[in-house]
Amino acid sequence: MASPNAAPSVPNATPGSVEQLISDEHFAIRAHLTQVRELATVFPELDQRAASRRAEAVLDFLTSELLPHAAEEEASLYPVIDRLVGAGATRTMALDHEAIASIIAQLGVATNGDVGPSARVEVQRLLFVLEALLTTHLWKEDTAYVPLLARLDFHAYTALHAEVAGHTAHRGHGH
Repeated sequence: MASPNAAPSVPNATPGSVEQLISDEHFAIRAHLTQVRELATVFPELDQRAASRRAEAVLDFLTSELLPHAAEEEASLYPVIDRLVGAGATRTMALDHEAIASIIAQLGVATNGDVGPSARVEVQRLLFVLEALLTTHLWKEDTAYVPLLARLDFHAYTALHAEVAGHTAHRGHGH
């Protein structure tokens, strides 16, 4: 069985395909999650300036890249999966997005202003929780949803491709 920590290979994904675009986007997110985990590990020992600077960088990624990615999935990918599998099939994944957004908001509050020793333990906890939830969420999408895209007819596949390619290019991740 595949591990949520390992990026799954995308069978038969041709360069530029929807499957490859999603895989590339998730690969980029996983690279940031490695940084989130590394920050969580050292956060309590960082001095005030380094803690604030590094937390700000992580929050910038989360709010400007990750949350828009989640919203775009809900607008483009999830409706396609619901049509393939059945209405409501993606509801639990949308709930993951809500939980992720909530943790990001908590992280923003916890890192706002002075990040003293007591706040650092909470920031560390939130970073580890966020990294675990995101790692599992990406794994579920890659293993449960991406393979279903092969079932799409040409028109639905082409429309989804245009949406996903547009989103990734807009965020500067045109792969």
